[in-house]
Amino acid sequence: MVRIQYSFYLMVALLLLVSINCENLSEFDNQQISEALNPDRLQSSESWGFELQLIDEGRNVLDLMGDYAVFTENNEESFTEISGPITIHLFDQLTGELSSTITCDSALYKSSVGVFEMYGSVEIITVEEKILRSEYLKWQRKQDRVSTPEFVTFISPPDSIAAMGFEGNSDLTEYTLNEGGGKVVID
Repeated sequence: MVRIQYSFYLMVALLLLVSINCENLSEFDNQQISEALNPDRLQSSESWGFELQLIDEGRNVLDLMGDYAVFTENNEESFTEISGPITIHLFDQLTGELSSTITCDSALYKSSVGVFEMYGSVEIITVEEKILRSEYLKWQRKQDRVSTPEFVTFISPPDSIAAMGFEGNSDLTEYTLNEGGGKVVID
C-alpha cells in the first residue's frame, strides 16, 4: 500500500514538473505555436501538368497549360507561379472564338488583381498572324491590356518593327510602340 501511495505522489510530482516547464516556453517556441495556429498564415500547394481555364460570365476567357505551378495564398493576396513551357489560348470576350496564343518560359498570375506577368521568350501570335516577341510581358486580363518596357519585335506582315516598350490589347489590333524603328516592305 505504501508503494502505491509513493508511486501516486511521484506521478503527481512529475506531472506538476512537466506542466510548469510547458508554461515557460521560449519566445521562439511561442512564435512557432502562434504561426501554426494563426488563420492568416501562408498556404501553398503545387501541381505538375498544370492546366487553368478561366471562365467569365459563362464565356471561356483563357486556357493555360504549363509544366508545374505553385499556388500561394494569404489574406492579402494570392498568386500562382507557373513553369513552362507555357501556352495560353486567349478567347474573344464577345464571340468566344480564339483570338491569340501566348507562349513563354514562366509566368506569375496574381488572381486578386487579374494580372499575368510572363517571362522568357514571350510570344503572342494572333489569328490574323500578327506576332509580338519580348522577354517580358504584363497582361492585365480585366482591362485586356498588354505592356512591356522592354525590347519588342512586332510583326504585322509584311511589316516588322523593333522598339523599346509596347502597350496594346491582347489581339494586337490596338497598340502603341515606344522608341523604335522598323522596316516596311512595299509591293
